[in-house]
Order: sequence, then structure tokens, then C-alpha cells
Amino acid sequence: MNLTDLRDELSQRADTVETPDLLPGVRRRIRTTKRRRVAGSVTALAAIVALGIAVAPSLISSAPEPADSIPPDYVKDSVTISGAVGTDRLDQAWVGNIGETRGSFSWTPTTRDIVIHPYCAAPGETRYAVQIGGRNAASGPCSVDRITPDDSGLIRADNPVWLDVPLNQVTTVTVQLTDNDGKVAESSSAQLGIGIYRAGHRDPLPGATDATPTRGPGDREENGLLFRAKVGGDTLAAAASGAPGVNRLSASYTATGRPIVIHDFCTANDLVTDSPYQMVVRINGVERVSGCSAESTDLGRTGSSGFAGIGKPGETVNVTATLTDKAGREVVVPSARLALSVYEKGPQRTYDDVALDERTEYLGTTYQLSEVQAVDATRTRQASVRTPENSPFLVAYGSSSLGKNNITGTLDGLSGQGMLSTDHGGTITTSWGLATEGHWAGPARTVTLKITQGTPTKGKLILAVYTPVK
Repeated sequence: MNLTDLRDELSQRADTVETPDLLPGVRRRIRTTKRRRVAGSVTALAAIVALGIAVAPSLISSAPEPADSIPPDYVKDSVTISGAVGTDRLDQAWVGNIGETRGSFSWTPTTRDIVIHPYCAAPGETRYAVQIGGRNAASGPCSVDRITPDDSGLIRADNPVWLDVPLNQVTTVTVQLTDNDGKVAESSSAQLGIGIYRAGHRDPLPGATDATPTRGPGDREENGLLFRAKVGGDTLAAAASGAPGVNRLSASYTATGRPIVIHDFCTANDLVTDSPYQMVVRINGVERVSGCSAESTDLGRTGSSGFAGIGKPGETVNVTATLTDKAGREVVVPSARLALSVYEKGPQRTYDDVALDERTEYLGTTYQLSEVQAVDATRTRQASVRTPENSPFLVAYGSSSLGKNNITGTLDGLSGQGMLSTDHGGTITTSWGLATEGHWAGPARTVTLKITQGTPTKGKLILAVYTPVK
């Protein structure tokens, strides 16, 4: 959702009932308060100031430091990898020579909470790619004009990379320069470097409460992966996983007639830089092509695909997943891991073809539906709700089919204005889809969803608030 590809679910889900977390790819939201990324040429000194990384490659290893001590900076060829970036503390650093577009070094991980801060000075549209133990760990555009380090290289304990990288054992870290398609690039003037840091404190994201899903009865652990019995209001119906190299999975469950979601897990693309593989899921003859990605070893936190009308109550439903290339040919990748889990949806409120979960999980916290406004878009052009006071909350907003493809709107009353359109990045539909976003606790406020252009011939405007389950 590798918040990777948003999966082109519009065309694939045209006949399904959608839930709030299934349509992030079918709407375009522009926030006026979003951070801007400055584009420009690569300057080594600017990168140093911006990332806490200065001009210098090779490698350094330091013994564990007390939590409040700052390791020394690492300097090579005028490039500096800072000993501290915010609350992150340097564990090991490497900087390559000018013109060295691929390098590797040995590293012994002692924690599963790390962050990679890169140094990448290269001309043109190029990217850096970092692998740990042969697994893709971090990548991004070569840009040394960032004002502050970001968390794109943050690797937490549930990251799939740790399935193949044991703690306290030596592994190999590889850094290389690529083009935008993931192909290895060459440049006589490029210089690469990274700092591997022990991750420090992070403020919770909006809507997060620092909660960690607790283990419960019926949870399963298999091949290093967690299949929770309950995720939000959804109940685990079936699960399957394979050892490294297994390219086909199967599972079955007894249908109750409720909609389902399938969470998938695939690491084949973690071994390469150009993402040539995909996962094909078939359920009772219905086929869904999924991008091959693995976001967490907890499958309840990975991306999901929704299905409705699968199986009559009491019927046995068969599910298979197969690893293929982009042409649909079945392939075997020796060290790739596949897994899937099938969850039956819990109680929902449905408005036309759009469903709102009564309970949903967001960043590890379970939320419950608190208030909904679903108004006839042909009679009124706006809907409003009040947010809770001094409590984190979620806002779900969007529409069912409005009958026309030229309808735009706004979401007002939060930190910035949200823009909605039936044009989803070039894909034209007749609805806004449904988006869900989290917010920190604060004063109560009124949030308003309204039509700003166009006249619907049918459909509903949908605006809802979720609050944490007590």
C-alpha cells in the first residue's frame, strides 16, 4: 500500500461492496498542508546538512552505546555520516568512492528497530537501493536537498526482512545506484553512502495510539508469520503460508455468506530491484491479480482485496495463490515466501454499493463507528459531522456512484482542505470512492463534506467518524 502500488483496484472491484480501507487508490486527495519536496541538482554539502550525512564513504562499526550517548560521526572524503540524526543513533556507516555505484559491507544487527539514512549524490533521475541479507530494505530518489531526514528507511520488528536476517549474526548490506525502473545505473561522478541507525523515539502518526494488537485465542503463527483471529471486526476464516521457494498455496473455509477480504504476503520482489513478479489469487473461480509485496509479518496489517458474493452459507470455498511473472506464467523463486489469510467481514452499514465497517483496525488500534451521515446527493450538496473532544479519531469520507463523472468536492474542518474528484489520476469514474484517515486528539470540531462542482443524478455523500474501542 506497497502504500507500494495502490493496486489498480477500481476496475477489479467494480462489482464488489467496498469498505473504507479498500479504496485508497480510487480517489485523489490533495492536502494544502502537505510537505513539499524540493527538486534540484545533487549537491554533496546540502545532503550532509539535510540528512545528518556528510561527504564520506566506507564503513564503521561501534559497540553498543548507552541510550543517551551519541556515537562519533563517520567521515570519509569530506562526506559525513552523523553519529545522531534526531533520536536515531549510528550503528554502522559506509560511503563508497566517487564513481562506485555498487558496494557492500558486513554488518551484525543487534536490534530489529533500525532506520537507514542514505547519502546519494548522482546526476539525473536516479535512485539508491539498499539490500540487507539479499532482501530489499530501502530505496528512494537520489536527492541531497532534503531539509530533514524522512522515515522511508524505517525498519521495524515486523518487517519481513528479519525472516532471513537473524539478530547477532553477520549479514551483508549492499548499496547500489539504479534508474527509475530499478535497473543498475552507472555514473562516473556518483557517490553513495548510508548510515544504519538504531531507531529512536517516533511520535505516533495521526490516528495511532501506540497500541500494539494483542494476541488472542485462535491466533496462529506459522513460518514466522502471524495470523490473528480478529482484525478490527473481521474474523479469520482461512490461512496458508509456505516455506521459502514454495510458489503455490491453497486453503479453504466454510462460507457464511458474508463479504470477505484476503490479505496477501509475497517477498519475491524483495530479491530484485525491478518488481517482475505478481501473485494471482483465485477464489471459487474469481481471479484477482495482486502486486507481490510484503509489508508486515502480521498479515492483519498487510494490504487486502475485497470480495462479495463468494460462497453460499455452508458451502466450502477454495482459495489458491500462485506466484507468476507479469505475463501470468507460473514461476519459482527459490527463497521467496508466500502467504495469504482470508477474513470474513464483521458487521457493516451499507449505503448503495459502499460499506462502512462497524469496527476497523487502523495503525494497530481498533476503532468503532461513532457517527455517520449518508445524505442523498441529488437533494443536498453537503454533509457534516462533529469530531470527538480530546480523543484520536478516524474520518471516512467519499461517495457512492453519483451518476456523472465530472463531480468534484472538498472536505473541510480538519488540518487542511481535502479535494475529491471522480477523476482518480486519469481513471474516470462516477464516484469519489471512500478514504479513511486518522487524526490526533484535540478540540471537537465540525467536518464538512460538500460538492463544489457538478450535479449528481444519484448516489450518496458519505461522511463518518470512528473513535477508539474502549
